[in-house]
Amino acid sequence: MNLSSSDLLEALGVITSILLILILIRKDWKLYQVLSLSILILALTNSKGIGQNLWIFYSSITSSTAFYLVSMVVAITMLGHLHQSIGAMEKLVNSLRALIRDPRVLIMIFPAAISLFSTVPGGAIISAPMVAETGKEIKMPNLEMAMSNMVYRHLVVLIYPFNAGLILASGITGVSIASYLSFTIPVVAIVFIIATFILFRRYPHLNNKPELKEAGENRYEALITLLISSSPYLLAIILGIAFGVYFPLALLAGIVIAFFINLPVDDISSTVRKRIKIFMHGLNWPLALSILSIVIYKDFMLEANSIQQATNFLLNIGFPLTIILVALPFITGFITGNNAASLGLTLPILMPLLGPEMLTVRYLGLIYVCSYVGYLGSPVHLCTCVTNDYFKTPLYSLISQVNIFGAITLLVSLVISFFY
Repeated sequence: MNLSSSDLLEALGVITSILLILILIRKDWKLYQVLSLSILILALTNSKGIGQNLWIFYSSITSSTAFYLVSMVVAITMLGHLHQSIGAMEKLVNSLRALIRDPRVLIMIFPAAISLFSTVPGGAIISAPMVAETGKEIKMPNLEMAMSNMVYRHLVVLIYPFNAGLILASGITGVSIASYLSFTIPVVAIVFIIATFILFRRYPHLNNKPELKEAGENRYEALITLLISSSPYLLAIILGIAFGVYFPLALLAGIVIAFFINLPVDDISSTVRKRIKIFMHGLNWPLALSILSIVIYKDFMLEANSIQQATNFLLNIGFPLTIILVALPFITGFITGNNAASLGLTLPILMPLLGPEMLTVRYLGLIYVCSYVGYLGSPVHLCTCVTNDYFKTPLYSLISQVNIFGAITLLVSLVISFFY
């Protein structure tokens, strides 16, 4: 492989940008700060002039992909903040306790429910006390409770339509969220069965009868409460998946519903004003800027000729494409402990390898799952840290157990990919 001096400089810039992302994220830099520096390095080391680099930048920030991703992430975080602040999350959890009497099922559902209806980073800490209290009923060891808190939270996130990583992957690749879900749902279903057998095979069914929070509450009332408290997300998912409504608009409908959950009849206008303030405080500018930075970084990376040349060289010498598709997203996810950063880093590198005929969910779904598995088992994954701290388990034991489930997920996804 013969590279010109301009290609060598560009290759050096690409490598430097990747290393900066991996190093500075671990030093707790904000993702948008790291990516801004990496974008600058790419612009300084490529062979394009100032005018062309400015055009790439302008085209990127005004693209439909940028609008879609940023609007989705902004809407999800603001809705999540409002949903939790008005007490809808607490009502959801209490209604689940009233409806479900098997503690084993509750241990699965609590982390899953929190992951679906909460956008708090490290949200595993919210479900940890619920898992601990329920796990005591069946005398479950701390390590197994910690594993349950991690596994069921993240299995559900992998198929959640509003997962930021899934939204990012769909926006960058142009493959619909529904197509990604057609790949991940079978993976999660199989891993769920395996995980449940491993974690709960020693525990018999118990007919748990939890105390209801409110006097006179019955199962019917609990079901109504559950449907009402989860209605903003349910409406958005139904509109977006079943009816094909543009997802930001589907989320907007969910936000409107959230404003009217549990409104007091005697003070509606004052409560709505308070909820508007709460809603606006949910705007997460660092996350929105990070998503926009990922789109810009992706566009600059796709302009790098040296990446295409280097990857073609690896393929020409017989390096298996499947290993590249599995290893790179897994490694970056494991090192960064950040699914969005991993996808933003690897998709621009891997997409040119595939070619138009291979830009399908068979390969892109595999990349998405591998990135997620690496992030799940990372020692710098925030959920691992807070779960370990709560249950007081040996960190190495928890990480090794999580990575065993990650390996199972990876193997299942490889098998599933052969059917697409």
